[in-house]
Amino acid sequence: MNPSLLIIGQWINTSAKLTASIALVYAYIQHRRKFTVFWSLAFLVDAFSILSDFVSKQYGLVLFQAFAVSLLFYGAFIILEEEGIQLFPLSYKYISGLSPIVLTLYIIAYYIFRGNTTDTFSEIVLMYGIAGFFYFFTGVLLFSLSEIYSKKGTCLAIIFMLYGLHKMDYPFLRPVKWFAPIGFLLGAIVIVLEVVLILLIISSDEFKKLNKAVEEVEIESGILVIDPKEYQKVKEKLKEVPVLAFLRNIKNVPENWEVYFITKIPEPKSISPTELEKIVEISHRYLIEAERKGIKGIILLDCLEYLWTYNEFTSLAKFLTALKDYVIIHEGTLILITEEAAWEEKEWNMLKRLLEFKKQMI
Repeated sequence: MNPSLLIIGQWINTSAKLTASIALVYAYIQHRRKFTVFWSLAFLVDAFSILSDFVSKQYGLVLFQAFAVSLLFYGAFIILEEEGIQLFPLSYKYISGLSPIVLTLYIIAYYIFRGNTTDTFSEIVLMYGIAGFFYFFTGVLLFSLSEIYSKKGTCLAIIFMLYGLHKMDYPFLRPVKWFAPIGFLLGAIVIVLEVVLILLIISSDEFKKLNKAVEEVEIESGILVIDPKEYQKVKEKLKEVPVLAFLRNIKNVPENWEVYFITKIPEPKSISPTELEKIVEISHRYLIEAERKGIKGIILLDCLEYLWTYNEFTSLAKFLTALKDYVIIHEGTLILITEEAAWEEKEWNMLKRLLEFKKQMI
């Protein structure tokens, strides 16, 4: 067994994870993507697991591993949600995210209940396998990112799966003394590749949601109400602008628009009409990024009446007020495709007072 090779592998592994943790924190500060917080914590916690293994504290090792994988697994659901990819009901992310740490704590409690208070290697085999299993399936989830990040998303998913498999071979190969340093070095190489791919993704235009700089268009800031008959003119005028659009009709939409389909049917890039907070969150991130790039952020909704059918008017009014506040703070524009005839007089007057919108012809 070569102790130097073991130490090198541990040092590379730890350094890569700390680098990823710091980079993800910076990405959150810049773009307000929630999954970066969970993944940053995951890599930080995972770095501590290496220290536990180095000092031969096996229960510490598996607990840190389980907590890190829980954060990664939960974060994978969050990034898919942020990208508008809904593979499972939202409640699954809470159940799945807690599974690794809950299962690990259960097994440790079982050993302690039996009177096995020592953390011998044979007792942690199953728990380490659980961490590898969930790491592998984090990669399976991330395959959906290939729709947005193409090869970078696919490669990241594969690397996660490979690292999960490598974790699952730990119980079998860790006792083999000559292989232990090689195993750590292989793990370090995979982690470095994983970190590089994460850095490529969080620095990509797809991640930032604004694919290219564009010339400013002449459009007022604030809240604008456009008659549905004028919608086609809106699309034509703003076809080169990276508009953030929440639509019911997603046909014949300009390529430069970032479109979310508002529907109860789970589809890629879709949002349920009851998820008003999610629309606000996505809009806020978009406005921050637009301001950072020095262009006007333009948000368009053509589905106010549809949202009203699924939400009480008070909830809809609060949602629109929150959007208005963010638009004003970031000097953007919120375009609402609707008309007075679609509303009852009381609700229409309330919207006019709350939003202080302007009716505009394009």
